Amino acid sequence: MAIWRQKERIAIGFGRDRVRVLVARGNGSLEAVYSGQGSLPEGALLDTLKAPVFGDRGVILEALRTCIAEARHQGYLRRNPELVSVVVPDGSVKLASVPIQGPAPRRAEGDEMARWALRNLWPVPAEETRTVWSIAGQGTNGETSDEWLVSLGAQEALVREYEQLVQQLEWTVGRLVPWTMAAAAGAEPDSDLIVCDGAGTLACLFEVQGVPRFHRAWRARVPPEQLRQELPRLERYVNDRLALSIGRVWLCGQDDWMETAAAAAREAKLEVSAVSPEVALLGALSG
Repeated sequence: MAIWRQKERIAIGFGRDRVRVLVARGNGSLEAVYSGQGSLPEGALLDTLKAPVFGDRGVILEALRTCIAEARHQGYLRRNPELVSVVVPDGSVKLASVPIQGPAPRRAEGDEMARWALRNLWPVPAEETRTVWSIAGQGTNGETSDEWLVSLGAQEALVREYEQLVQQLEWTVGRLVPWTMAAAAGAEPDSDLIVCDGAGTLACLFEVQGVPRFHRAWRARVPPEQLRQELPRLERYVNDRLALSIGRVWLCGQDDWMETAAAAAREAKLEVSAVSPEVALLGALSG
């Protein structure tokens, strides 16, 4: 009988005030076996659209290496992974979705559609942008299509900074996603609003059946109490601009933030669920 070793998968989460490392195992479904975090001083990592993103690379590397050493010492990390998933602040990316008319695009056409979708959202020239895209939705039903092209863009220099830092850990970045998309993959929402403070700054993503329809990131710090004003505004935007409604709010962040944010969501008469930062990192590996 052959014995198959479970592969170890790594996700790294970056935020203004902390870094996180998650180790998961599994050959099909993944299970988290280690989760660690390290605090960062103010200014060590910046929530910005343009490089430089690291204010103190040495401090960030030290925090990550401490987590990695702990995972190895406890026996949860026995070999180097081929690729790691990196979760970054939402303020460092732009996200857009456009409906697909007809068959799914081939790569060249998809690349062009992705750049077009981001054209009015992005202050960075197209030649300086790293853009990736995927197809999401329910597929074709008769003569209509419910498929969307989801485009994610980030400044090339900013992405390279993350890649070079991970290379200093002797690993390679496999995919890079914002916290809200990672949390959505972990939560598996239907027509729900994902509100994250996992990076130390507020961001939200409204997703309908796996398709991101609205994304926003606040680069200035937003106290959780301010959600009492922001959530009703977001609900009105979804109602008026998208002709949709928010079914549930998923919150992702530190426990103290989650408590206050949940109270604000309930005041807005919204149903509330929680997805931990660890589950979000697992979602980044599974999504």
